[in-house]
Amino acid sequence: MNLTKKYFIRIFIILLIYTITLALIFYFFASTWVLILFSTILFLILTLSLYFFLQNTFKPLAELDDLLKKLLKKENFSFLNLNKFHNFNNISRNLEEIDYLLKKYESKLSSHKEGFYNVIDTINEAMWMQDSKGVITVCNRKFSDLIKTAEPAGEYFWNVIQNYNLYQFVDAIFQKPQNYLKEIEIEKSHYLCSASYSKVSGMIVFILYNVTEIKKLEMLKKDFVLNISHELRTPLTSIKGFLETLEPELKGEQVQYLTIIKRNTDRLIRIVQDLLTLSQLEHDQSLEIETIQTEDICKQLQTIFEPKTREKGIELILLCSTELKKFKADKFKLEQVFINLLDNAVKYTEAGKISFKISHTPTALIFEISDTGIGIPQEHQERIFERFYVVNKSRARKYGSTGLGLSIVKHIVNLHGGKITLKSSSGSGTTIHISIPRDIHE
Repeated sequence: MNLTKKYFIRIFIILLIYTITLALIFYFFASTWVLILFSTILFLILTLSLYFFLQNTFKPLAELDDLLKKLLKKENFSFLNLNKFHNFNNISRNLEEIDYLLKKYESKLSSHKEGFYNVIDTINEAMWMQDSKGVITVCNRKFSDLIKTAEPAGEYFWNVIQNYNLYQFVDAIFQKPQNYLKEIEIEKSHYLCSASYSKVSGMIVFILYNVTEIKKLEMLKKDFVLNISHELRTPLTSIKGFLETLEPELKGEQVQYLTIIKRNTDRLIRIVQDLLTLSQLEHDQSLEIETIQTEDICKQLQTIFEPKTREKGIELILLCSTELKKFKADKFKLEQVFINLLDNAVKYTEAGKISFKISHTPTALIFEISDTGIGIPQEHQERIFERFYVVNKSRARKYGSTGLGLSIVKHIVNLHGGKITLKSSSGSGTTIHISIPRDIHE
């Protein structure tokens, strides 16, 4: 039986007794004075009873209210003995238990929070977390040192991030939350900036990886490759020239030996030339944008590759969009891409056809090179655009492949802000798809 129902029954019984008593008085006593006297006495008794009853009822409620206020203020309080109202005693005990559990969990939370901050402070990369309003909620000491602010937590990022490049990166993610990775420069140091967005919480976690030393090593490697390629090209060219001079003088087995030397010299020259091309592309990231006639590209490719495909009995199909008369790109570099890809297609296709197609969308230029050649096994496709990577070494030696052609192709496509993908399987040919934006800038 709940508390309200119990008190209602008690009051009802008191009123019932009072009513019955009055009825008996009216029945047994006719005197008005006697009636008034008994009514007054009963009224006083009832009033006093209600007074003590209400006092005992509201006093524990007031004390419980005081307990709740202390609980909300996180003050200490102890169990109160609330007389015989055991229901209130139960509430008091429950509140005391709640207070104990809250303090216990608060202590654990504080301990975990301290441990969390200790962990992120040991991370050697600057990291922070910000909410959907742009407020930095969590950060480590490395981030504070980077932005030269003692306590950035609780601040809006635009109030504490002063570096222009970093601000642009963070603001772009804030305006359009997404997972993103970008390399930026902060005070002559290079950072790989990572943004991870949670759709559930709306939080964004940023981590800045300092890659300055890695960039220096990459530059040293590029300089070494460029310099060594230049140093090798001259003596190799001289060797080839002297071999050609000796050729008429040799006879018998000497001719065979000379042929082997020439073949390997040519291969070394191709490797050096490809290394030089790749190094120059990496050092010079600019593009010489010009207007290119679509028909001119197709005619040039036809002139270069039609004799080769006719010799192997392969059909060459060139499909140029009649709607796209011209487009803008770096003509020299784009020709390198097409020549490299079509040359590979001719090398690795023994029968069937090779096709080159130019099309477009409102925002992109589409180039597609397909063949019916040997194809590329699935396990090799992920690494096919890496430097010096070849699927079959013996076949690469046979055709004089350096393993750099596709790496050069991808680099040129990236310079144009485009994407390159391939679709292939062993024995069923290869299709390479290239898309570059139509609004290319130098």
